Amino acid sequence: MKEKDFKNWQQKRQQGPLKFTFVQGLLCWGIPMFIIMTFVVNDVTNEQGMIEWAQVFIGAVVWSIGGCLFGAFLWFVTERQYQKALQKQSDTEQST
Repeated sequence: MKEKDFKNWQQKRQQGPLKFTFVQGLLCWGIPMFIIMTFVVNDVTNEQGMIEWAQVFIGAVVWSIGGCLFGAFLWFVTERQYQKALQKQSDTEQST
């Protein structure tokens, strides 16, 4: 983990895993993906041009869950890298 990433994570991890997952996973990834995939990539209108709300609802649920899972995964991967870097830093300080 680079020093810049290390310091950045020190600040972000103060949010805690739940807030981080909510902000980074759901708000920053899940909702934008829902909008893009539901309204840009997929056509959620029927032949009469009416929005099919069932498809919109399913997309919202799927992308919300996906965003939360993505945020949790991101938290655990980055925290693991941080802990390894912290241990490496500690080992370096002890050996000198």
